[in-house]
Amino acid sequence: MEEAKIKAILENKITLLAKLAGQMEKQAKAVDQNDPSSLTQILDEKEAVIDSLVSDDQELEKGVALLDEKIRVVIANKLKDLGAQIESEIEKIIGMENDCEKKLLNEKFELLEKMRSTRNGRTLLKGYGVSARIKPKISGSI
Repeated sequence: MEEAKIKAILENKITLLAKLAGQMEKQAKAVDQNDPSSLTQILDEKEAVIDSLVSDDQELEKGVALLDEKIRVVIANKLKDLGAQIESEIEKIIGMENDCEKKLLNEKFELLEKMRSTRNGRTLLKGYGVSARIKPKISGSI
């Protein structure tokens, strides 16, 4: 695999990571707005981008494995800037993903707390008993 091909794959990876970051922003908005339908669509789109990233990584890995060690070092030194750019994009995406996870966990705990309070409230009401249904004294439709 030649240097130009590796550079093209890395540039494509940067483009895909930027697209993934944009989808992460949409995901964060959907989580904030509590919109499950758009969240599902965003996650499907995000999965497609991740699949593309994985296939690019596999192609790059196969190509680099065929190169001599000296050539790998030379190419790695020439493409250091692209590597740093990819690393910063990945760190940004990881941070956004962690924020979304925290928000979802908070919502989960709030929901569990509401369920517990509802269950406790129902138990307390049972102590008072349920009043018997008052039957109408007049027969007919009342």
